[in-house]
Amino acid sequence: MKKIIVVAGLIAFSQAASAHTGLLPTDGFSHGFQHPFLGLDHFLVMLGLGLWASSQSRLLAQQAIGVFLSFMIVGALFGLAGLGFAYVETGILVSLVLVGIALSFGTTPIVSTLRRGNSVRNAGASDTAFPRWSVGTINMRKAIILTSIAVFAAMHGLAHGGEMPIAASAYAYITGIVSGTAVLHFSGLALGLIARGINAAGLIRIYGTMTGLIGAWLLLA
Repeated sequence: MKKIIVVAGLIAFSQAASAHTGLLPTDGFSHGFQHPFLGLDHFLVMLGLGLWASSQSRLLAQQAIGVFLSFMIVGALFGLAGLGFAYVETGILVSLVLVGIALSFGTTPIVSTLRRGNSVRNAGASDTAFPRWSVGTINMRKAIILTSIAVFAAMHGLAHGGEMPIAASAYAYITGIVSGTAVLHFSGLALGLIARGINAAGLIRIYGTMTGLIGAWLLLA
């Protein structure tokens, strides 16, 4: 097991280190579309967000994916305009760790479907399985989660925009990145729903554990 973790960390370090340093081609839509699949850090986070979204309500899943894509575009445009942030790579690696934690320790739906008085819980779920959260608490949790997603999405976008040479087909490249990222989001969403449908949610936790370990490895390397 230790050998697997070490090898995974070394592979992640070699790929993620090159994912946002201008070493990958950055010319046009096709290169942009490939980028999320070639940078391991981006790949793990995007697929992981989709897996996490699969455990949430349809509305929150849509909001999470929509917020990420929107703020990644904003970050990319700022990066293209020359805005820099010294800790952007650290922010990206922290997003790996947080996605890993969210998945490896299991996920609880933030927004449930049945309201009773001042509490909200999942329809058909037992009171012990899902705590009775007030509407205000749920809204606060949603706000924190969506804000965090927006911040880390902007970090990813800022790195993408900042790495692009002036001669690149900038807007086509950004469109390609967003399209590739959306494919990963919805692939994770579909895989998560399938895994839960066949009672294989443990595989999602394994994915989360490996993602978190890789993020921690890169932060400490």
